[in-house]
Amino acid sequence: MRRVFSIVITFIIAGCGVKGGPYPPFSKNPETVRNVKIKQQDRELVVYWNYIPRYEDGRNMNENFKIEIFSIEHRIVKSLHKKGNLYWFRYKFSQIKEYCFRFKVVTKNKESRFSRYFCYIPSIKYPVIKPEFNLNIKKNGINISWPKSSFTVNIYKTQDSVYYPIPFRTISKADSYTDTSVISGNKYCYYITYEDENGVEGSPSQIKCLTFRDIFPPEPPQNPRLIRKEGLYYIIWTESSSKDVIGYIIEINGKKLINKPIKTYVFSIKSIKKGSVIKIYAVDKAGNISKPATLKLNNGQP
Repeated sequence: MRRVFSIVITFIIAGCGVKGGPYPPFSKNPETVRNVKIKQQDRELVVYWNYIPRYEDGRNMNENFKIEIFSIEHRIVKSLHKKGNLYWFRYKFSQIKEYCFRFKVVTKNKESRFSRYFCYIPSIKYPVIKPEFNLNIKKNGINISWPKSSFTVNIYKTQDSVYYPIPFRTISKADSYTDTSVISGNKYCYYITYEDENGVEGSPSQIKCLTFRDIFPPEPPQNPRLIRKEGLYYIIWTESSSKDVIGYIIEINGKKLINKPIKTYVFSIKSIKKGSVIKIYAVDKAGNISKPATLKLNNGQP
């Protein structure tokens, strides 16, 4: 009896040193959909949410799945749009009443719990004017302009000609906006909606697309100078104020000293003739070249 008691005590003491118990069984049930948002555009509801595929225990879900959508009455067959972790669909309504949706995530062998219901009561009042707008390339980006009105304007931006659910910018008391978040050579698509004082949007405009081309030269460098130090000549200048400049080209008497832009504001040469003309050009990412910063040496220089 004493031996058995000793074994039990030893087991208990040894167990006290264990930092944690064994892992619980992993769940194969997908996490459900949460935080769904609904808004109105004309006679359609735009329903959207973020979903990161995980199991209920928090592990990443690496198997195929689908998201099923249900109203209060029955399942709704809808093709979902997706961009990254954002999902959305449009639902055309015919009556002014409360519309509710809930969701289930389904894999090959398992399914999630139902989400809670997400509901919305549409408004009978919304902007009935279908918006129009124009796109133009400006120096720093793409300009979106529209007829001035009393409505707030939502600008939606996409690169794939799809009606995206979340506005890129919301503009009040203005009739244009310049999108500077663009890259030369890329195509960008936009549409706009008018929004009333209650936050209800009217019908979307048509989607318009434009490929941004940077055709505008950068600002030139400033304050060119020539100094001599320890047997060398140094050409010095103040850098261009343009943010997309990648470097500078230097000419002396019309001859380039370098073929590729240099990323500096000082350049050394061994010698220079009296009366020479130095020109410094800024070059931007698109290859546009600025007007020169010119330094004319007097006949007595150097």
